[in-house]
This record gives sequence, C-alpha cells and structure tokens, in this order.
Amino acid sequence: MVAAGLTSVLCPPSAFADDAAAAKDASADTAKPNENADKVMATTGGSSSDSKDGGSSASQPDHARILKDFKKVDGLIPMYHKGNRLYLELSSQHYSGEYIVLISISRGIGQYPIYGGFSWGFGDDWVWKFRKIDDNVHIVRKNVRFKADSNKPEARAVQHAYGDSVLFSLAADKKGPNGGDLIDVTPVFMSDLPQISDVLPGASFSPSKSVFSEVKGFAKNIELEVAATYATSGRMNIDSVPDSRGVGIDIHYSISKIPSNGYKPRLADDRVGYFLTVVKNFSQSKDDQFVRYINRWDLKKAEPSEKMSEPAEPILFHLENTVPYKYRKPIRDGILEWNKAFEKAGYIDAVRVRQQEDDDTWDPEDVNYNTFRWITSDAGFAMGPSRTNPYNGQILDADIIFDASFLNSWQQTFEDINPQGIAALTGGWPERQAEIDKLTSVIPGRVPSAAPSSACMLGKGMSSQMAFANLIAAEGAAAAEDREEVREKLFMQGLKEVAMHEVGHTLGLRHNFKASKFRSLEEMNDLKDSTDGMVSSVMDYVPANISPKDEKQGDYFPQTIGKYDVWAIQYGYTPYSGGTDGEKKELDKLATRSGEPGLTFSTDEDTTSSAPDPDSNRFDFGEDAVKFAERQAKVVQEAMDDLVNRVVKDGDDYSKARRAFNVLLSTHGQAMFFVSRYVGGIHTSRSHKGDKDAQPPMKAVDIEKQRAALTLLEEQVFSDTPYEVDPAIYNQLAPSHWDHWGSSMTSRPDFPIHGYIEMWQDRVLSQLLSSGTLTRMHDSELKVAEDEEAMTTAELIERLTKAVYSELDDLKKGDEKFTNSDPAISSLRRGLQRNYLRRLSNIALGDTYAPDDCQTIAYAQLIDLSKKIDSTLKKKVKLDSYSQAHLLETKARINKVLDSQLIFASP
Repeated sequence: MVAAGLTSVLCPPSAFADDAAAAKDASADTAKPNENADKVMATTGGSSSDSKDGGSSASQPDHARILKDFKKVDGLIPMYHKGNRLYLELSSQHYSGEYIVLISISRGIGQYPIYGGFSWGFGDDWVWKFRKIDDNVHIVRKNVRFKADSNKPEARAVQHAYGDSVLFSLAADKKGPNGGDLIDVTPVFMSDLPQISDVLPGASFSPSKSVFSEVKGFAKNIELEVAATYATSGRMNIDSVPDSRGVGIDIHYSISKIPSNGYKPRLADDRVGYFLTVVKNFSQSKDDQFVRYINRWDLKKAEPSEKMSEPAEPILFHLENTVPYKYRKPIRDGILEWNKAFEKAGYIDAVRVRQQEDDDTWDPEDVNYNTFRWITSDAGFAMGPSRTNPYNGQILDADIIFDASFLNSWQQTFEDINPQGIAALTGGWPERQAEIDKLTSVIPGRVPSAAPSSACMLGKGMSSQMAFANLIAAEGAAAAEDREEVREKLFMQGLKEVAMHEVGHTLGLRHNFKASKFRSLEEMNDLKDSTDGMVSSVMDYVPANISPKDEKQGDYFPQTIGKYDVWAIQYGYTPYSGGTDGEKKELDKLATRSGEPGLTFSTDEDTTSSAPDPDSNRFDFGEDAVKFAERQAKVVQEAMDDLVNRVVKDGDDYSKARRAFNVLLSTHGQAMFFVSRYVGGIHTSRSHKGDKDAQPPMKAVDIEKQRAALTLLEEQVFSDTPYEVDPAIYNQLAPSHWDHWGSSMTSRPDFPIHGYIEMWQDRVLSQLLSSGTLTRMHDSELKVAEDEEAMTTAELIERLTKAVYSELDDLKKGDEKFTNSDPAISSLRRGLQRNYLRRLSNIALGDTYAPDDCQTIAYAQLIDLSKKIDSTLKKKVKLDSYSQAHLLETKARINKVLDSQLIFASP
C-alpha cells in the first residue's frame, strides 16, 4: 500500500511555512554542537581543582582528568560514557578492521517512517573504518560497490576512480587507560547522523536535549542508544507527540566487526527472487562486470556429510514479550512453517523460535538477536527488514515488525475514498507515475530502507483485506457466536500468513506477485489432498479468499508455504560439493525449472500499473482475472443486500455503514482493474532459453481473453447496473462525527456517490487508454503470426466509444417519455461520457504519447459521435433537460476539438 511521507502525514503544508523560524528557534542547540560539547567538558573535569588531591593537573595522566566520573564499558571497542558524552579507545587492531554500522529506530513517534523497530539507512548498509592521520582519526564510510583483484592493474584504476567518504575528523592527541588513542565521539552520535531531519521538516537535532540512554559492550559488538531530541519551532502538529518543540526519538546503533567466518557467497539468478548484494568487479573480462550475490544467512550443516542434518547454528527468532499471549501461537507457527522448505535443502529445524522472557536484558536492536516485534503505531503494517554484509550478501540480523492495529486500521482509510487511495490499490496512475512516486517516497533517492519503494507493506494492504473478509464472512453470519468464531479464524489465519510472508523476507526472498495464479478459484477452496498450498508462494500479496454464498469456502488465507517457496529456499541454502564450478552447475540445473507451473516469478518492478504483465498484481487471486472479478462482483452484490442492518447494531452510529460501503466499492473496483490489465497486456517470462516448460519472454494476451475482459468491464464498470442499490442506503452512509487528534472530519458529510463511482470508472479508463497500453497494443499488431489475430487499438477505441455512448444507438423514435428524474442518459452515464470524451479528445489532439494511428482513430470517432448526436437530436424523442443539454454540450465540445485539430494540422 501507498504510505505518504511525513510532509503529508504529520500536518498540512502550511504548517511548514516558517521553516526559517523553526531553524532559528533551534539554533541554540544546533549551530555550534562542539561548543555544547565543550561546555560539558568544562563541567566534568580538566582543571586542577577537580583532582581529588587538589594538586596540579600536570601530575595526572590526561585520561584521568578527562574521564573523571565516566563509566568504563569493555567490549569490542573500549568505551567511556557519561551523560551525553562518549569516548572510544582505539588501538592498532581497531585501525586494521572494518565495522558494519546498523541503525534502527528503537522508539519512534508512530508516524511514517519514524516507527519504533524500523531499520534505518540509505542505500547499502554502512561500513566504517577508523583511519589515523597524524593526531586525528577519520571516521570513513567505505565505498563497497566497486572492486578489482588486488594483483591486477584494474585495482589501481578503481582506487583512482572511486573514493570513500570521510564523515568525521576527530582529535586523537590523548591516550586512554589502555594506551590506545582516546577519541571523543560525542560529536558523531550527538548529531543527526541518521539524517532523520530529512523526513521531519523544520526539525534539528538538539545535542543539549539528547543523551546516551544505553552504552553496552560485547566481545563482537557494541550497542549504543541515543535518546535523541529533535527541536522545531513548535508550529508542527504531530498527534503522537505532546509538543513538537521537543520530538523524542530513540536511535540505536549496533556496531560490529565485519565477520570473517569463511562465509561463501552464492551467485544470484534472475529466475529466482532474492534480494541482492551487487558489486562491480572491473577485473572480470565478461560483458557484464556486475557480480550479484543473493542475500542469505550463513547456514551450515552440523554434520556436512549427512543428507539431512541440523544446522551448526540455526536461524533463531525471538518473539518479543510485547506480542499478546493469544497471538503467539499463529506467529510461531508461521515462522516455523519455513522448516518444510529447509528440509528439502537438507536441514532439520533450521528455523527456531524462542520466547523473550520478561526478565531478559538483551535489546531487540542488538545485531545478535533476530526478533519478531509487536508495536503500536496505528499504521496497520508489517514488515521484515534484514541487514546484510554489503561485500557478500551475508544476512547478519533481521527484525520482523508487526503493527497491533493490523485489524482495525482500515477504518480511517475507508472513511473517504480519494484518487491517491485508489492509486495505492492499483499500482499507481499510468500517466502520472512520477506524481505517485512522490507520494510513496519521502525524498527521491534518499529514503530509509523501510520505505515502500523497497520494503514490504503487506500488512497495510492486508488491513483492507481483513475489513472485506470481516464484513462478508463474519458480519454475514447469522448468529452472534458464529460471527465471533469466524472473526477469530480470519484474524488467526491472516496473522499466520503475514508472519510467513515477513519471515520469507528475512530469509532473503523478494515478492513473487505471480504466485496467486497457481490455481483456479475452485482448486483453492478444495485443498484436502494437496500439500502445495493455496498459492505457489506466500511472498505474494494474497487477498482474503471469500466465496459467494452458494460456493464452497476454503481457508480465508494461505496456511502453508508454496511450491515456489520450497524451490527458492533450495536454490539459496542447499549445500553443494565440487567447489565453485560444481555449485554453479547444480544451481543452473535447479533454476532451469523456472518454467514449471508454480515456479514463475515476478516482483515489485513488474507490478506497477505501467508494467505489461496482467498476471503480476497485488491482491489478485486465481489463474483467471475475469473469473475472480466476476466472483468479487457477486460477493459484493450479495453483501449490499440489507448492508446497513447487518453492520450497524442498535445504539451504534452509522459510520460503520459508510466504511463498509466503501470497502465493497473498492473491492469491486480493484477486481475490475485487474481485468482491465488484460487489454493490451503481455505475458512475460523470466525463463532462459532451453529451460524446461519455458514460455517465450513475451507473449500477447490471447485476443479472446482481451475481448472477454472488455465485455465484463462494459457490464460492471461502464454500466449503471452494478451501482443500483436501495436508494435509502445512501442516506444512511454517515461519517464519524468525532473531531479530535487521531481523527479527521470528512469533507462531505453526505455521501458523494457520483464522485466515488466516477473515480473508479476513471481508474479503469486511464488503464485502457494510457499511452503505455495503446503503444503495446499498436506494437503487438506486428508481433503475431499471419494466421493469428491481434487486438488492435482501433477495435479498442471503437468498442469503448460504442459502450460508453450506447444510448445513441438505443434511443428510437416512439413513445418514450423521459423526465429529469428518469432521464434518457443517467447521471452516472453522463459523468462517464464526459470523462471518456476528455480522454478521447486528448488523444485526437495529440496531447498524449499514444501512437499517431490512435490519434487518427480518435479523430474519426469524434466525427462519428458528432453525427450520432445530430441524428439523436433530430429524432422525435422528447428528451429530458439533462440529456438534451448534455448532448448539446458534447456536440459543441467535439466541434471545438475538431476545429482545433484542423488548425493544428494546417501549415
């Protein structure tokens, strides 16, 4: 789902009108951070009067004066801590090593993207090196993307071409108690090192209001936590922060030495969906110098010679003690479900779960602990980020985050529907992708690792699926006890499915949005004899499986991993003998199965509205989008009957009815959008030449399937029939009347039925008539064999015109009597026709990127429409005022466009 940046979530743009004033107000804390540090230094030691014996400071070592009252913390790097001051003692071994720095938000503000538990970072995970230069130490962020063999000339070329980034230069002219260099790193961590102010406009890090809340040392890592305060002018309003002049955010730094444990990276294959670590090796003589490693754990057998073995070190997840008792079992079951896949890779109990006890003292942000965290941010999301060694793809740490508002966050979402919400449900507007990209990222090119462009937002979308399922299955049950039983089953099954999905990410797997195409709808509801699961992969976004009343109902959500999941884990984790060449041969052999049913793969970049493959969607279901949409339409129609009485109980307000109606409208619209992608669609395949059961890389959707899709859209989107409900319902769709923090008043207390329906009609039209769709269709006319028929742009535009303006063919001479209350052309149809005319006119005028042939077809259609309107107006049919005026205006608009076209085309 689309998640807006803080600029839109936290407050309106006007709230940031005086950023300059905010910066000025915060300048006392931020203008001279070292000055603040110096002030603290003056109060903690350094003068002769501070010494215990009252003698001269010269009689004491420097570190005794500097570190007076500081607490020593032993570990990977010796540390000395007091309040908001921190020193490191660096020796020769520290200068020779490299360190991975993992940043996370341990306590956030409940607003995207500053959620507690979020991993934080830009691009690659950070690798630091301490470099001694005379009496200074540089903290250097290493460039990890480019390399060459050290014994080859290319290594010198890479060194000259690509440099590291020096982040800090710190004084190193004092010695510590152990004889190492005593480095004051206070300016490093008492600063906006994570650059959180980039997503918190008008805010500046306040050193004087911040403090180290945790400084822990271990043999392999150090853990630092800063209770940071970001200061603003106070003009910003954040519901979850009492006063924006002091925004508290706890930032956790986990610093550990880059492991040297004999980990062997595994090469990636584009047929199997893993997250990647990519390095460019200039010593390779191949055409492609990129080396792509999959991200995976360093899993090794305890008994390497055995076919099946327990791991030497399992992948262990800790269930945080914040997880409610009743939900621990489905979450645990979801995590452990992946052991079925690891068994096929030769491992017994590779994945394990341990419950965090209340008296445990370890930190969830510690790189040594993989956690499943339960947070409360009212954002309704779940995600499974992991951190990796940027040199070789070894996963070092993973923390699954689950928002407690998973079930009920849909309520505010469906109070009102807007174009941005519709875009979120359908992959964006094809002609406005750049605009949507701005909505889904905080700062282009500088988004945290948890941002939607790279992160899983399944939980956000699942909240709407739970709303739909609860509305149909639970609220539709006759008895109250049945409703509670169904609701409990829905939630527990959904919880397990989300847990499986997010664990898959922490194992290295990307989304696979073709997995829901594995079975027919009938097969999904009859899986008694199958062990492959409802879908081929839980890495898809799977909608709630809700059958109509007269059909069999299976599980509401997948309850086991699928065929693709097992195959992908085999690729990533099966140990192979025979060295690098032997491993590559076996991996290639495994990947050649990519064409088998259930092993096809497509991911995020294949699933935008402008992508060509109609089988790659979020929250579609079943092998046939037309059948799925027909089923959804039937379920929605059944739910409309007596909707208000079913969802609003005596004593309740009517806002639940409004949200329920919007859920149904959006469910219907989303399913029809999936159908629209068949038109001009192209099936894509990642299989390589020679793969078993491989499909061609590109293949146009069968023409009969495209025509069937258009037929359904004519019936369900470009017709009044699906929207004909009891008019009394519209007067009961009231909004919530609460107006306080955490809520928002609707812009239209009365239900804006025309606007909502027209937005969904507009969404489908935008897909059918987008430049991308028309260009693909136009090109496809040359890509079919001579004995095959292609769906042409001419057929599409002509058919749409006929369907949208069908009244011009249906109105006959006779005794028809139309009134303003019973018009010849209904209000919904008039709105649809105006929308279509705008799009058709833009194509005819060349105001889109559609092919020139489409421009001429659109021009011809406008001429034909003009003639039909003339003919209709001349018939002896007494039209109502609305229809008469609508046709006259349409005729005038068409004439203007045709005149403009002639002028535009003149010399």
